Formats: sequence, structure tokens, C-alpha cells
Amino acid sequence: MSIVIVGIPVYNGEKSIKKAIDSVLNQTLQDFEIIISDNASTDLTKNICEEYAKNDIRIKYIRQKKNLGYVENFRYLANSANSKYFVWLSADDFLESTFLQKNVDVLNSKKNVVASVGKIGIVGDHYHKFDCDQNDNHIIKIYKKIRQHYLSLEYFGTCGNNYETRVSMCLKSFRYGMFIFSLFRTDVLKKSINFQIVPWDWGLILIILKYGDLHVIDEILQFRNPGGISDSNAISNLKQKNIRLHHLLFPKIPFTKWCIQNMGKKIFFQNISFFIRINYSGLIISFLDLIKYFKLKNHEKNNYFEKDLLPE
Repeated sequence: MSIVIVGIPVYNGEKSIKKAIDSVLNQTLQDFEIIISDNASTDLTKNICEEYAKNDIRIKYIRQKKNLGYVENFRYLANSANSKYFVWLSADDFLESTFLQKNVDVLNSKKNVVASVGKIGIVGDHYHKFDCDQNDNHIIKIYKKIRQHYLSLEYFGTCGNNYETRVSMCLKSFRYGMFIFSLFRTDVLKKSINFQIVPWDWGLILIILKYGDLHVIDEILQFRNPGGISDSNAISNLKQKNIRLHHLLFPKIPFTKWCIQNMGKKIFFQNISFFIRINYSGLIISFLDLIKYFKLKNHEKNNYFEKDLLPE
């Protein structure tokens, strides 16, 4: 049995899956297995993955009969693991060659740490489409800076003696959900994944913290393309996804209620500023999206809609 299993959830990943798999095969630590769960892709993902699996016995390719949704696909991979450590790798992302070795070393030497990860580098055009341009007016510049803020992949490790302290340290970052791409102790992860809430990755990390610390290695060890559903705009969501207005403006209300129920009122009030921020972020971004939309010319409005990359 390998010490690490790398789970790769993929849906229509023909353009990026090769780079993701190659980044695992090129690791300095070679004691691993790869499980690929194909969420009923309709492109050439199947052909690519089957070719890799044929050439390397460490690679197992599984094609789901129907699209499970991204959460169930993530959960399926974790439940399939029988290794000491486990990590999810998105098919759009890739690892530095030392990712596995350095994070395994942390988990082997620090028994209080339940998940370890490096810093994340950003690739792709989705983040940079919000770079400010000299021709942008004042409103557009504000809009882009706010969108960049909420796309930031910065997060902070924890080193607390109790759950309350670990949660407070973790919630310093608006994007702490990126810890989902850590190297986990598999037994802890399996005990933590069976629940339902949106965003699921945020809830998972808060549950994981009950078992120990999250560690961040101070160097970039993986690269992520932050495109997808999180970048879609308010107008697109309202027209294409039939989302009710109050769900669009205050999308984190259900998550906030879940946190109160699962963490307790004491931890909630200790971190009240975080919950205020996440509940008003949807309102702020939607307001800026609407301003931007109404400032466009009629022929430009048709190009404003963005297609989600993640399946329902």
C-alpha cells in the first residue's frame, strides 16, 4: 500500500488533465497511487486517462455512470483511499515536484497537524481579467479591486491548543477553503466529509480543525486556475441559473446558520466579523456587477454572461 493517494476529480478536463497527472508522476516522492474519478465527461478525458492508466499501474481510472456533482465526486475519491495520507488535485491544477515529499515530512514529524499544504500560485486568465487598466473609470477600478480581493488564494495556518483558537486563526483568511487541497491524514478526512452544506469545502475545513492543526509551508508548492463558478457574475446567475434574488445577495446565510449549529454560539460570536464580511460580500459584488452591466453598451451586454465550469 502506498503512503499517499492522489485523488483527481475531473469533468471535461481534456485541456489540462495531462499536466495535472504529469505533475504527480514527476514528484520526488514516488510512493503514491493516483485515482482519477471522471464525472461523466463528454470530451476526450476518458481516452487520455485510459492511456495513462495503461502505461502506469499506479494510476486507476474510474468513469462515473452519471455526473455526481463535484462534491460527491470529491467525496467518492476520499472514501476510495486506503493510504495513510490523501490529497485532492483538481484537473485544472498542478503540483511542484516536491509537494508530496515536503508535506509528508510535515505530517510525519508533527503529530498535532492533520493537514499540510504549501502556498498556491495562480495561473490562467480568470484572475488577471480583473487587472486594472489605465482606461478603466473609477467604478470599474473599484469593482476589479474588490473582485481581486475575493479571488485571493491567501490563507493562514493554525497552531492552537484548542478548537476555538484554531478556528479563529483559520478564519483570518476569506479563502481558507483552499485548505481543501492540502495533504490530509486519510482517517481524519474520512471522518469529516459526510455532511451537506454550501460551500462544502468551507464546512469541511471547520470540521477538520476539530482534530488538529493546519500547516502551511512558506513556499509555492502548487498552482491553481481559479476560474469557474466563483467567477460568474450576478446578471449571469439570475438569468441562467434561476437563483432567487435574496439567495444571490446573501448566499452565505445558510452556511452561517450551519456554523452556529456545528461550532456553537461562542465561536460564532468570537468570529462575528468574518461572518459579517461573508454575508455582505455577495451584496457588494452583486451591486458592482449590476453597475458594470448597466454601464455597458447594448451589444456588449450579450457578452457579459459567463458559463460555469463546474457541473451542478
